[in-house]
Amino acid sequence: MMRRISTVFVLAALLLAATAASAADAASEFLSTDYYILPFGRIAADIESIQQSAQSSGYSILTYNVDPLQALRDGVPVEPAASVLDDERLLVVDGDRFLLRAPGDGFSYTVRPSETGAELVIDPQRDLSMSDTLGSIIASLQSMGIVGEDLSLDIQSFVKDVVKGPAPPAGVPIDSDLYALRLARDWFATAAQKSLAMVGLRVEVVAELVPDTTLSTSFAPYVIEEADGLVKLSIPVEWLLPLAGSNEVAFVRPPYRPSVP
Repeated sequence: MMRRISTVFVLAALLLAATAASAADAASEFLSTDYYILPFGRIAADIESIQQSAQSSGYSILTYNVDPLQALRDGVPVEPAASVLDDERLLVVDGDRFLLRAPGDGFSYTVRPSETGAELVIDPQRDLSMSDTLGSIIASLQSMGIVGEDLSLDIQSFVKDVVKGPAPPAGVPIDSDLYALRLARDWFATAAQKSLAMVGLRVEVVAELVPDTTLSTSFAPYVIEEADGLVKLSIPVEWLLPLAGSNEVAFVRPPYRPSVP
C-alpha cells in the first residue's frame, strides 16, 4: 500500500520507512546499478521564485518562456542555449512547468513534472543509504523553497543502460521509444539518443485516432496539426501515457521522418 506523508515530517518518516524496509527484508539502499523514481506531489512554489532561488544557488537556467530561447550560466547569457543541458546544476523552465537537476554526494537527482504533480529521480553513482540520500535531497530542495505537498515512498527502480527497457503497460498503445523516454532518468539525453524531437519539456508525437473519433479537448493546447485521423502534437512528456490511454487514441508514435538516401 502506498504511504503518503506531509513534508513537515518527511525526514522522520523516511527514517521510519528505511527501518521498516529492513525489517521486512526489503532493500533499504539505493544501488549504483539502478535509478529510482518516486512521486513528489504538487509543488506550491511559483516558477519565478524557483528561478530566483536557482540562480542564487549557481544553477544554469534554460528558459523556454521567452523568445528567443534564453540560457544563463552564472548569470551570463550562453550561446548556443542548448549547451547548458549538460551542466551539472540545471533548471529548465517551460511555461508553468520546470525540471531541476542537481548533484549530491555520490548521486545526482532530478525533480520534473509527472502526471500527479512532480516526481523525484535519483541516480546513484555508488550504493547509498536510502534514508540518508532522501534526507539530503529533501533538505536541499527545501532550502530552495521546493517542497512536495504529498511525497510518496512508493519507489520504482529501473536498471541503468539496458538495451531493451520495460514494455509499455497492457492497453496503453504507445511506441516503445516514447515509453522509454517517459521513464528515462535523463529526458534530454534519451530524446537525443532516440532521435525524438524534444523542445523544452515537450516532445513531438503523432496520435493515430480510432476511426470516427476526435481527440479529447484536454489535449487541444498541444495540437500542431491534424488530418485524416492523425493528430500531430507537441506534448509534455508526462502526458504521453494519458494521451495513449485515451479511448479515442489507437496508437501514439513519433512522426515519420523521411530517410536520406
